[in-house]
Amino acid sequence: MDFSYNDEEVMLQRSIRDMLKEKNTIEQVRHFIKKSEMSQEMRKLIAQQGILSMFDLASDENKGMIPGVILAQEAGRALLTYPYIEATLVNSLLSTSEIQAKTVANIEIGAALPTIAWTSTEAVVEKRGENHYVANGILKEVPFAKDADLILASIRILGSGFSSQEEETLVLIDAKSSSLNFKNNHSLDETYPLYEVALHDYAFDQSSIVLAEGMGVGNQKMKELKRIASLLLAAELTGASERMMHSTVQYLKERKQFGVAIGSFQALKHMAADMFTQIESMKAAIDYSAWALDVNHKEAAEAVSIAKSYASSHSIKIAGDAIQMHGGIGYTWENDMHLFFKRIRRAAAILGNSYDHRETIAQLVID
Repeated sequence: MDFSYNDEEVMLQRSIRDMLKEKNTIEQVRHFIKKSEMSQEMRKLIAQQGILSMFDLASDENKGMIPGVILAQEAGRALLTYPYIEATLVNSLLSTSEIQAKTVANIEIGAALPTIAWTSTEAVVEKRGENHYVANGILKEVPFAKDADLILASIRILGSGFSSQEEETLVLIDAKSSSLNFKNNHSLDETYPLYEVALHDYAFDQSSIVLAEGMGVGNQKMKELKRIASLLLAAELTGASERMMHSTVQYLKERKQFGVAIGSFQALKHMAADMFTQIESMKAAIDYSAWALDVNHKEAAEAVSIAKSYASSHSIKIAGDAIQMHGGIGYTWENDMHLFFKRIRRAAAILGNSYDHRETIAQLVID
């Protein structure tokens, strides 16, 4: 089976790469780290380029996984300081509901920035009347929560099911509400901040409920979103690893010892060759997973876990080797290697690290 990109996909890849190369430079990434302020220009640019409309979650086939993978790879390559995974998935999900048409329109013109609470086990909702709900608790692993306007969370609505999973409901939360408090976890990757969001008697009505109340809809839909996000994270890891590899190879050609370029040393040649082989293997696993998700293949869940597991473990190895091959300069703040290293460590850990996904693979195979 041929997974090579067609002309349209190659053009998309080139246009995204050129856009991020111009609008999301390393200097701008470092400015974001220092000021913790998202570029308003970037918010509008991403939205107006149609990037947030890549997925069609209502379709049984051709959901748009390949364009999503291309975007994720380029985001990793450029250290994009924007919650592209979360914003794209929220917009795609809300597009399946006519009730949320106005919200979708605001997202697609850059007037509203959505994100996702990937963990919300400590938050619950009480129903107080026919159309009155009150939420309390903690939402965890919420990227760019302080910059966002909307937060999608799967929260239990008490009494709406016979189990905690059946009670789970997707709720769209107003991130600018005074009932929310934010705590920056100051995680290793400062280019993609993760927050904890505390809900204190946050009130909402049925218009904030996405798809349906209870009945396990929230649990199942969040699993689907996490599966797609895991694939995109694997692609992001690939893009960041490839950028580190190219930067390292360039350094090996320029740095000299004993009057010769260190890239001529056999040991370093072998390390660079291993990097290339691992990255190409990542791409193969990711492309197959994207195809499997697009056509609803029975092996889709297994394929995504294989891709995320492989990309998580090998990208960490590549990042470590790249810094080592740079020598002492690779450990300095002025060198960009540590920014990619931190991005890789974060993407490798969130939504399941390599060990978590290997356990998932084992369970799927045994079942």
